[in-house]
Amino acid sequence: MHLPLKEYQERTLEALTTYYQKCLQYENANTAFYDLTQRPYTSVEDLPGMPYVCLRLPTGGGKTFVACHAVGITASDLLKTESPLVLWLTPSNAIRDQTLKALKNSNHPYRDAFKSRHNMEILTVGDALYLSPHILNTKTTIIVATMQAFRVENTDGRKVYEPSGALMGHFIHLPDETLLEVERDESGKPICSLANLLCVKRPIVIVDEAHNTRTNLSFETLARFNPSAIIEFTATPDTINNPSNVLYTVSAAELQAEDMIKMPIRLETMPDWKRLLIAAIVQRDALEIDAKKEQSETGEYIRPIMLIQAQPRHKNRETVTVEVVEKCLLEEHNISQEQIARATGEDKGLDNVDLNDPEEQIRYVITVQALREGWDCPFAYVLCSVAEMRSSTAVEQILGRVMRLPKARRKKQESLNSAYAFVASQNFYDAASALTDGLVENGFEKQAATELIRPTDEQRGEFPFFEGMTQPDIEPAPAARGEVFKIPKLMVKQNQTYLDFEGSRFLETVWQLSECDAELTEEEFPSEFSTGEHGEIGISHEGRLEMRFLGQLHQQMSFLAPDKNWNAAQLANWLDRTIKHLDILQRESLSFLQRLVEHLIEERGMPIDILIRNKYALKDAAEKKINNHRQNVHRATYENFLLPECATPIVVSPDHCFSFAPHSYPYNTRYTGHYQFQKHYYPQVGDLKSDGEEFQCAQFIDKLPEVKFWVRNLERKPLHSFWLQTATDKFYPDFVCLLTDGRYLVVESKGDHLWTADDAEEKREIGELWEERSAGKCLFVMPRGTAFEAIRAKLS
Repeated sequence: MHLPLKEYQERTLEALTTYYQKCLQYENANTAFYDLTQRPYTSVEDLPGMPYVCLRLPTGGGKTFVACHAVGITASDLLKTESPLVLWLTPSNAIRDQTLKALKNSNHPYRDAFKSRHNMEILTVGDALYLSPHILNTKTTIIVATMQAFRVENTDGRKVYEPSGALMGHFIHLPDETLLEVERDESGKPICSLANLLCVKRPIVIVDEAHNTRTNLSFETLARFNPSAIIEFTATPDTINNPSNVLYTVSAAELQAEDMIKMPIRLETMPDWKRLLIAAIVQRDALEIDAKKEQSETGEYIRPIMLIQAQPRHKNRETVTVEVVEKCLLEEHNISQEQIARATGEDKGLDNVDLNDPEEQIRYVITVQALREGWDCPFAYVLCSVAEMRSSTAVEQILGRVMRLPKARRKKQESLNSAYAFVASQNFYDAASALTDGLVENGFEKQAATELIRPTDEQRGEFPFFEGMTQPDIEPAPAARGEVFKIPKLMVKQNQTYLDFEGSRFLETVWQLSECDAELTEEEFPSEFSTGEHGEIGISHEGRLEMRFLGQLHQQMSFLAPDKNWNAAQLANWLDRTIKHLDILQRESLSFLQRLVEHLIEERGMPIDILIRNKYALKDAAEKKINNHRQNVHRATYENFLLPECATPIVVSPDHCFSFAPHSYPYNTRYTGHYQFQKHYYPQVGDLKSDGEEFQCAQFIDKLPEVKFWVRNLERKPLHSFWLQTATDKFYPDFVCLLTDGRYLVVESKGDHLWTADDAEEKREIGELWEERSAGKCLFVMPRGTAFEAIRAKLS
C-alpha cells in the first residue's frame, strides 16, 4: 500500500539528507549540524564523531512512517550500502510488538517506505541470535527491541553478549580492521556474540520516543554496538540534561495544514462531574449526527468515541471511579453495555477490538491514568475528565488520543475537524492551562498550543478572551473573515486545454542519453581516493575523532560489501539499478553507463577493484553527469516555452488561479517581533525573522495604502504557496499581495550582493514574463537590497 509523504515529512527527510551530505563534505558531524541549524552540536562522550541527531514531530505527525524513510536515506546517503543493519529501539514492549507487526506486514505503508521493501528481514532480539550471514549481507535487516532488552541484568540482554554458535559464520575471514572495537574472550579471540556482530556491522539506530533513553547508561549500551548513526524521533526532546541535537522541528501549523490533527480543541468546564458528563454526551451525540451527514455526502464512516478519564480508587474519600462512571452511563443515560468498554490496567475491554469496524458498537471508553501505549483510534473525538485537571501529567497522554483526524482528510462537517475536552474544574483558565501544557508535552510549541485551545460555543460568552486568543476589539485577519485570496498562475495552453506550467512539461521532450558524452573527467571523478584519516592537520582532538569516524566507517562498510568479484558489466548494471532515471529508458541509460565504466577502465587506466570499492562515489559522479545532460535538455525546452511564437504558449488567465486556503498556512516558525503587521492575510506571519532586509520589506509592504492584504509566501510548500516554474525548480516569491484596485503584486526581496546572480536573473525573467502575459493584472518587482521605493514605483 503506497502512502505518499506529506510536505512537512518530505522537508524533515530533506533536512536529514542535507545533514548527511554536509557530514561527508566536512567529514565532521559537529560542523555539519552547526552549518545547517546555526546551533552547537552536543557530542556524546561514548560516541565521538558519530552523527547523532533528533527529528522532532508532534503527536499525530507520523514519526514511525518518517523513521522508515530515514533508514533508506541513511543507508544510501551516509553509509553507502544496500544492505544496512538497523537496530530499532522502542520505549516499551507494547510499542515494540506494534512496530514488529506493522513492519512484518508486506502490505503496510511502513514497508512501502523502504527502498528495499521486498528484500527485508524483520527480527526480534531472539530471532537475531540465529541470523545467517546470507540474510545480513544481502537484505535490509531490522532488529526491533526495547533498550531494556540489552541490559546485562536482563535475561535476553545477557544472551546478546554471550557466544552463539549460530553466529560464528559472520566472523570467518573478516579483515582485522573490522574487529578493532569488538569484545574478546580471555584468549584474545573475538566473541561470536550478537553484540559483537552489531559492532562489526555498524548498525543504524532508530530511537522511538528518544527522550526516555538519553541517559549515561543508554549511551554506554549504544556505544558497545558501535553504531554508524543514531536518529531520534520524539515529540518532546530532552533540552536540559543531555540535550538532543534537534535537526528539524515540525510545527502544529504544518500538521494542521496537512489535516493530520483535529484542531482546535474545544474546552468546556464544570465543577459538577455529572452535569459535565451530560454535556459531553450531548456533544458526542451531536457529532454522531454530523458523522452520518458526512457519510451520506462523502461515503466516509466515522463513529465518534468519547474517552472518559475516571478517578483512581481512594481509601479515605469517595472518588468517581471507573465503576461509578459506568453505572452512571448505564442507569442514568440508558447507554447499552455493548457501547461501553473499560480500558485500565485490570480491564482489557479494548484487547482484540477493531474500533474502526463499522459493525463495532463501542462509543464510550472509560480509563483512569492512560490507555495502553500505542493505542490509536482517530474516531476518538471527545475527552471527558471527571478528575480535576491540574497538571499536564494528568492529561498529556490521553489528550494525544483525541487529536488524530480520521484518514488525515478535512471533513465537510466543520464539527468533525475539532476535538472536544470536558473537564471537571472550578476554573476554566486552570483547565485551559493544563490542556495547553498537555499539548506542549505532545510536542507543540507553547504559543501554538495556547492558540489551539478554544471555549465551546456554550462557554464562549462566559470566557470571551484568554491568553493566545484574539481580543474582541481587534478585527480578525482576512482569512478568518472568509476573504478569498487567489492569484493567476502561469499556464501552458495546448489547443483549448490549460495546464500548469511546471517541471513535468519538460519531461515531454524526447532525448537520448545514449548519444550524450559519457566520459568522466579527472575533475568529475578523481583518480585518487582517500581511505580514511585524511585532512587531519590543524584541527582539534575532537575534530580528529569526528573526521576519522566517517572515513573509517566507509572503509569498514567497503570491507563488508558482497561485491568483490564484479566485472565491468555488473558494475554498470548496479549503477543503472541505483541511479533514478524514470524519464530515461533502460536501453538508453545502460548503454551510457557501460560506456562510462569502459572509459574509466580503458582510457583512464582505473582498476575495476578501485571502481568497485568506490562505487558510491562513482554513482554520485555518474548521476551528476546524467543530471547535467538532463538539465541542458530541460533548459532548452524551458527557453522554447518562453518564446512568444511557441506552439504551446505560456498564458496568464484569471480563470486559472492559485488559492491561499483560509484554514491552511503551514509555517514552520512564527514571526515573534515587536512590530504588529496590520494587513497580513493570516492571523500569524510565518517563517519571517524580526529583523533583516526581508522583515524591512514586509514592513514596507504592510504600510502601503495600495495594498489590501498580503501573505508571507512560504518556501518549498507547493500545495500551500504561490510559485513560478524556472528551468531547474519552483520559485517561491517572498510576498504575494492583493491591491485595493484588484491587481496583484508579487515581491521578491533580494540582497544587493545577490541581485546580479544567475539565480536572481532567472527569477526576474520568469516574474517579468508572468507580469507581461497578465495584460496589466499582475505586477512583479525584485527590489535591490533595501531600495524598497522600487515597490512603490511599480504601483504607479
